[in-house]
Amino acid sequence: MTNSYILKKSVKSLPLNWYYDLKQYEKEVGKVWKSEWFYACHEDNLKEPLSYLTLQVSNFNILILRDKKGLVSAYLNTCRHRGSILCKEKEGKLKTNLLVCPYHQWSYNASDGSLVKTSSIITPKNFKKSKRGLIKVKMKIWNGLIFLNFNNKKKWNSKKVFVDYSSAFEKLKVQHYKVGHVWKKTINCNWKIFWENYSECLHCPNLHPELSDLVPIYGRRLVDVKDDPQWKELIKEPHPKYQGGLRKGSETWSTDGSAQGHKTKYLEDKKNFPGYIYMTTWPSMFLAIFTDHIRLVRVLPLSSETTEIMSEWLFQPKTIKDSKYNKKKVVDFAVMVMQQDSDACELNQKGVHNPIEQPGVLMPEEYEVKKFHDWIKKRI
Repeated sequence: MTNSYILKKSVKSLPLNWYYDLKQYEKEVGKVWKSEWFYACHEDNLKEPLSYLTLQVSNFNILILRDKKGLVSAYLNTCRHRGSILCKEKEGKLKTNLLVCPYHQWSYNASDGSLVKTSSIITPKNFKKSKRGLIKVKMKIWNGLIFLNFNNKKKWNSKKVFVDYSSAFEKLKVQHYKVGHVWKKTINCNWKIFWENYSECLHCPNLHPELSDLVPIYGRRLVDVKDDPQWKELIKEPHPKYQGGLRKGSETWSTDGSAQGHKTKYLEDKKNFPGYIYMTTWPSMFLAIFTDHIRLVRVLPLSSETTEIMSEWLFQPKTIKDSKYNKKKVVDFAVMVMQQDSDACELNQKGVHNPIEQPGVLMPEEYEVKKFHDWIKKRI
């Protein structure tokens, strides 16, 4: 046996009631989601001045907008009068640089959230307009990606935010990429179940036959060459199921494995580039870097047993402009895999309610699941 990533012994999983118990869910919302950085979207989703979008994190609704000058801001989507929601739609465009409450017509400056006007006939002497502006949500735009935090004291550190930070991402200048497609789905499962599924490949051969064909090592129920205790010997075998990476002749994640002539030189010149680079930031997002595109997947809890996932496909401007490039090939392949994962997560959720007092168990290949569990337990 040589040094490998796998667990040396089986360990207990999380208690099954952690996947549906409301008190546990509320604790996680308070200790995790209200204190950690979470991903919103790529700023290209707000293409024009006065465009906006909203997102739901548990019971909290957030408004992100680009003002008339092109600056991006984030606020709680709540009127400071009596708490009405301000923007009802998931996305749209303001008519002016004012946010007007649809209930009592209080209006706010979209640029700084300050209260401009109420609808009352008089203004009481003890009423302070300066104290009734919109509540800002802390925001960080990093390489074009918009991150938010309910904790205004939290500082940004990309190497700490990402549990597997790669310098490749910053060198790609992703702020200049364009959003080519967005896909959303609500899954009937606890948000942690999604992350557990993402973190292992024991399910890959039977649930992802197409993906296991494209990435042969997944067909061995492994995510990394070092998952096999004999990896130092096996890696000498000239086959991607032992060396990792894409199957021979494939260039990217797509229905036919072709990058359609759009390869990123920096990645192709990178030593031992396997065809993909993953970066993960708990609790809300992972991204996958491919030679012709980047896919970002956002994970947000809606309730103790429902989770919304959103996937964005980013392309270089020249790729988007190429009429011969068929982005449907990369989109369709990834959507198929995410749908398969969604079905698996819902299967998992249906079983956790049974009256089993003992928690589950993690097997050797599920070391990334254990890292995620340890991360959760440390925070709550």
